[in-house]
Amino acid sequence: MKNKYLSYWLLLLLTGLWSCKEDDGVFEQTADERLNQTLSAYQKELAEAPYGWKGIIYPGGGGVYSFYFKFNDKNRVVMYSDFAPESAATAKESSYRLKAMQTPSLIFDTYSYLHVLADPDGSVNGGSYGEGLQSDYEFSFEKDTLNTGRITLTGTKNQSKLVLIKATQEEATAYGNGGLAKSLLFSNISKYLTYFKRVTVGAVTYEIAVNQNARTITLNWLDGTTLKSFTTEYYYSSTGVAFITPFVNGSQTINGFTDLTWDATKLSLGVTAVGSKVTIVDAAKPLKVDATAARRWYQTAVDNDGYWFSFDGFHVNGVDDAFKVNSLSYEGTSPYYYYFYWPQFGSNYDAYGPAFVTDNALALYYADAPKSPTFATDGRIVFSSSGTLGQSYPTSGPAIDSRNYLYDTNGFYIVQLADNAYDMVSAKDGKGWISWQR
Repeated sequence: MKNKYLSYWLLLLLTGLWSCKEDDGVFEQTADERLNQTLSAYQKELAEAPYGWKGIIYPGGGGVYSFYFKFNDKNRVVMYSDFAPESAATAKESSYRLKAMQTPSLIFDTYSYLHVLADPDGSVNGGSYGEGLQSDYEFSFEKDTLNTGRITLTGTKNQSKLVLIKATQEEATAYGNGGLAKSLLFSNISKYLTYFKRVTVGAVTYEIAVNQNARTITLNWLDGTTLKSFTTEYYYSSTGVAFITPFVNGSQTINGFTDLTWDATKLSLGVTAVGSKVTIVDAAKPLKVDATAARRWYQTAVDNDGYWFSFDGFHVNGVDDAFKVNSLSYEGTSPYYYYFYWPQFGSNYDAYGPAFVTDNALALYYADAPKSPTFATDGRIVFSSSGTLGQSYPTSGPAIDSRNYLYDTNGFYIVQLADNAYDMVSAKDGKGWISWQR
């Protein structure tokens, strides 16, 4: 029996030794040698792309941004970025290196336009303090992307996605000639005085809404009497605005807008879509009014025993915080925090006014007392006053101006953006609005 067990263990040992020997013979190189060979292959592909690479990055904090990269074989890279007019127009050179970490990695190791997105200082990129836009400047290569003309990478800290696509000669020339900076003309759409904007492509009129922070475009259109909607992320290219997801409506496919022009005198943006030059025009009302949105806005706060707030108050005639509510303070010691609308604040009235910070808490020193609003059959909400609350209501200034604007007899259209986000737009001319959130 002893000999039987001894033979069994000898057999296992020999089998293991044979297996190890066989594994060693599978590859002619060690694991480190194979990894270094992969790094060299990526280095070669990056540096030898004759016209550089288009880059699209999706930060962990949302949005999408485009870049142009031209790598050389001396670990230097020149780039443009659509983050700002300066970075779109001016090339910036920095260093990069490829390194064997857990996987082959691409590291931008001196401060560059990529670092701007990742900067934890929110004042640099508009992101949150301590995190920025949650982007990266160190990336790992995903498998099977060599020699495909398209390289996909993942950020090592925030898992942001970076996609590199080989640029054409025409695209490289356009980047060098300021094409990316010209594409940023599209951002002037925020200068239109009206909230609602439209563009007609072919025989279809679309209402176009652009969220420049999230980098999204929404197109609304009527199919008979039914309102339909499409939303996609977008980025700036060397020739215009490119949709991440192409928009398909029947035989019509819109991949983006090119050939951008901006008339600063007329506040008019021209674009080419599906081969036709068109102009984005302003509109005083929605393409189709959401007839129930006003009641939803009001009832949502009531059902949650809460209120709506807005940090900047009304935007009017192209001016943010048109009534200067951010300049308010109470008795010079309690600074303004936000404006609020509180449905059913009392038994037969609402509350509308500024909240102030006092002793690290919010305080309501004065407010207007609107009556319960009127919900018109055409979808408008109309406000009227029943008096004021508090004993120190101002006689002039931001609070009075905000009060008077609310009580315009034309009322407002309500546009729902999310479960807890609505815009309230002047039904008089569409040139004033306030963004409410909860």
